[in-house]
Amino acid sequence: MHVAYFAHELADAAVQKRRAMLEQAGCTVSLLGFARDRGAGAPEAPGAHVLGRTRNGRFVERVMAIAAALPKARALRREWAGADVLIARNLEMLMLARMLTFGQTKPRIVYECLDIHRLALAGGPAGALVRALERACMKRAALIVTSSPAFEQHYFRTRQGYRGEVLLLENKVLGEAAAAAPAPAGPPWRIAWCGVLRCRRSFDLLRAIAEAQAGRVLIDLWGAPAFDQIPDFHEQLAASHNIAYRGRYTPEQLPAIYADAHFAWAVDFYEQGGNSDWLLPNRLYESLAFGATPIAAAGVETARWLSARNVGVVLEAPLEESLPAFLNALTPDAYARAAAAARGLDPEATRFTAIACRAFADKLARLAA
Repeated sequence: MHVAYFAHELADAAVQKRRAMLEQAGCTVSLLGFARDRGAGAPEAPGAHVLGRTRNGRFVERVMAIAAALPKARALRREWAGADVLIARNLEMLMLARMLTFGQTKPRIVYECLDIHRLALAGGPAGALVRALERACMKRAALIVTSSPAFEQHYFRTRQGYRGEVLLLENKVLGEAAAAAPAPAGPPWRIAWCGVLRCRRSFDLLRAIAEAQAGRVLIDLWGAPAFDQIPDFHEQLAASHNIAYRGRYTPEQLPAIYADAHFAWAVDFYEQGGNSDWLLPNRLYESLAFGATPIAAAGVETARWLSARNVGVVLEAPLEESLPAFLNALTPDAYARAAAAARGLDPEATRFTAIACRAFADKLARLAA
C-alpha cells in the first residue's frame, strides 16, 4: 500500500514515528510538508519533500503558506496522486489535501489531529471561522486519527458534531527494547522535562523548586524551547541553579535520558482548559517505557490515564504547593514503589508493537479498498 503523508512539521518526532510505523508494516510512504523553525532553525527530515518553511506559533501564516505551496505540491503529483491513502496531519495539511484532490474520489483522506489548536476553541469570529473551515474539510475525510479519547469526546463529537469514524492511536513508543534499570532510589531526585518546552508556568515552577531544594532536586530540560512562549529561556537558566538545558535529542537517546531520571514532568498548562487538559503527551509513554515515573496534575486526561493504571504521581492544585510537599516527603522506599509500579505496567500500554503497526496499516487498507 502506498501512503502519502502530508505533515505540518516534517522533523516532528511523531511524524517520523508514524512514517516508521507504516514502513514497518510494509507500506511505501511519501512524506511531504513543511519545515518548521522553532527559533533555532528548521531541522532536516531525510527523505521528505519540503513544500515550504513556517515558523512556530504563526497559525495564520501557516495557513497562508498553503496557497504558496500548492504549485510545488502539484509538481510532486507523482508522490501522492497514485497513493491509496493520503494522511493529513493538522488542519492546514487537511486544507492542502482538499485543494489537491478537489473533485476526486481517490485517494481517501485521513485527518490526523493530535492537538486541538487554541484558535479552534476560541470564541468570536476567528474561532468560529476555524471550526467552520475544519468542518468543511472533514466532510471529505474517511477517518479521523487522534491520540486521546478526550479529543473525540470534548471536541470532535460535541463542538464539531462529527459523526464519522474516529480511531484512537495514542502517542506510544515505537519498538520493544527493554527499559534500563531505574535510577538509584535516593536524592538528589532528578526530574526530566522532554519535548517541546512551551509551558511558561512549568518552566517557572521547575526553576523555583530546583532553587528551593538546594541540590536535593535536579531538573534536566531536553528538547526544543518555544521561544515565542519563553523568550528569556536561556537568560533565566543562566541565572538559576540545579536546572540545566541539555539540548535537542533523538529518539535513540530516550532510554538513556529517562534512565538518568527518577521522574518525568508530564504537566502542561500551556492551553489549560482545552488542549492541555485533554492530551496524552509523548512524554507520558516515553517515560514509562524507559523507566521514569511521570508526574501529572490532577483533573486532566493524563492524570486519569495514570490513575486507571495505578502508576505515576498525580498532584493536586496548586502545584506550587503540592510539588514541594511531595518532594519534601519523598523517601527512597516510596520512590522504589513508584518505580516498581511503572516497570510492572503492561508493555503494550506504552509501546506500538509490530502487531499494532500492522493493524493500523490494515485499517488504512480497508479504507482504500
